[in-house]
Amino acid sequence: MNIEDIAKLAGVSKSTVSRVINNKDSSITKETRERVLQVVKEYGFKPYHRYIQNGNSPSGYLGLMVPGSTKDFSDYISGAQAAASAEGYSMVLCSFQDRREAEKRFDNLLNRGVDGVAFYLDRKIDLENVSAASEKLACAASSNCSVSSDQCVAYCAFSSAARMAVEHLIGFGHKEIALLGWRDHFLAEDLIAGYNEALYKHHILPQKDTIFLCENAKHVMDCVRQVTYGTSTAFLCQDAQIAVYVYRVLNRHGLRIPKDYSIIGVSDSSVPMDIFEPGLTIVDIQLRELGYAVMESLILEIEGRAKSAKPKSIPPRLLQGVSVDLPLKKNGRRIIVVGSMNMDVIIHLAHIPTSGESLHSQRILNLPGGKGANQGVGAARLGGNAYVIGCLGGDQEGRLLYNSLVENGVSTEGVHIIHKKPTGKAYILVAKNGESTIVRSHGANDELRPALIETNISCFKDAQFCLISTEIPWETVVYTIDFCHKNGIKTIVKPTVQRVIPPEVIKQIFYLVPNEKELEVQVKGMQSIEEKADILYDAGAKNVIVTLGENGCYLRNCEMKKHFSAANFHAVDTTGAGDAFISALAVYLSEEHDIVSAIQFATYAAGLSVTRDGAQPALTDRSALEIYSNEYNAC
Repeated sequence: MNIEDIAKLAGVSKSTVSRVINNKDSSITKETRERVLQVVKEYGFKPYHRYIQNGNSPSGYLGLMVPGSTKDFSDYISGAQAAASAEGYSMVLCSFQDRREAEKRFDNLLNRGVDGVAFYLDRKIDLENVSAASEKLACAASSNCSVSSDQCVAYCAFSSAARMAVEHLIGFGHKEIALLGWRDHFLAEDLIAGYNEALYKHHILPQKDTIFLCENAKHVMDCVRQVTYGTSTAFLCQDAQIAVYVYRVLNRHGLRIPKDYSIIGVSDSSVPMDIFEPGLTIVDIQLRELGYAVMESLILEIEGRAKSAKPKSIPPRLLQGVSVDLPLKKNGRRIIVVGSMNMDVIIHLAHIPTSGESLHSQRILNLPGGKGANQGVGAARLGGNAYVIGCLGGDQEGRLLYNSLVENGVSTEGVHIIHKKPTGKAYILVAKNGESTIVRSHGANDELRPALIETNISCFKDAQFCLISTEIPWETVVYTIDFCHKNGIKTIVKPTVQRVIPPEVIKQIFYLVPNEKELEVQVKGMQSIEEKADILYDAGAKNVIVTLGENGCYLRNCEMKKHFSAANFHAVDTTGAGDAFISALAVYLSEEHDIVSAIQFATYAAGLSVTRDGAQPALTDRSALEIYSNEYNAC
């Protein structure tokens, strides 16, 4: 193959071919020049002026060097490969960990006779020291333009991607954002820089305890758990792999994405995006486009074709999934529920049987229940930040109850599985008029001892209310009330008919909520409901709320003595009404409503719950309750 052959194939004169391959083609049209170069390349002629001048032949190979694992740069490598293939080149790939290794890899590529090398810079590599060995290093790419030399032809600023991600979260109202990155990763500094820039721009003071640089998967998951004990409402993840661990921990503890926590990641191809449910919102740094631009520029340099004098900026782009939403309205505070968890066996009868009476059941249902589980689910369905502490057996009933908590958005960090005991059961007899009576088998609930409260003490951080039912071991009730009293956490206590609460405990209770029968146990005698409520108030309870079924409820505190009417709903099963009332009361109070408004809100939540069978299945959600907002707000 000679110049004459090239001229015939390209349809031009020999002088035109000569001028093109010797880079003296200023008078030749762009179309003609590209046609000649294409023929030169296809037939392996010596097309590049600098090789002709030096007496060397082109190899048709290009080197690509990346820092760290090639897995982290798969998109970048793919883009570079596409650009090389489009121009008829083959590519040799190698990675390096530090400057010394970079120089060694670069020398190896030169010894293999590559026509040029595309080099990906990081903050630890000085390009000038590497490139001094040869003129064949035509260009480089960097994650941050500020560390690039004059040979950097394209860059994508990782800090810009982090800034875009944080500003997206801020746009949804998030102000406390946890950052999760990899320790010692060359992009960690850019990640933190972009994070801080976005916060400063929006006048948000960065917090040191919201930045976590992790060493491995276990460290990431430990950090995620630590974040859930604080006040952060969103996560910024350095890559998709970290996002996987965040999803895993939050799902394991019944925390919902994006209702409880929003998550945004910076994209890479180490994890397929279709594994995220719900779909992850990402900032794509477009590594493929960066790889293509770098390799394309290298080829232009090698072939003596024109190239841009300025480095090309590859901007990040936002790809919206469904993992970001408004922060959950919870005033940064939690509602802790300490109580029983049972499988309810509901037996429908014409009436409650008397001694010696045998009745035929009209219907039997098995549904998740227990005052602790019910109150946790009730609070979560109404938008509360609910955490439950309790015990389940390692049996089928326990698994069903646990799944019910998770599915309803209750945090299950405090739920313990007791394999040596069965899950508690409650046999509930429901009469035709909606009245009910209950027989319980405590099972694993008996293991809810003070030691387990101590084990889960971190759950109480930033808690505003603690809901306690006294059907768990009494020592645990006393310990929890005392702990909350000392730590400024308001208790809402539901007594049972089995035990009288002593005065030294009553004076530590902020809200005492007995029903009429429970009130009779706490204060024996012929006094009126109002008088008995006065006695409990005088004993030290800050607020006494007596629930009276279809007759509403009565409030006694330092400011008022007030009756509230019941919501007008037809009763089918009153089993979970008390739990519905208490959980709704806690949620509305946590949203900084006053006690009167909270009782009215809770009254309608309890009213809706009696219209359906069971306890947990009958608990209402916020949207259903809002239908009656004009009524409970007008009371």
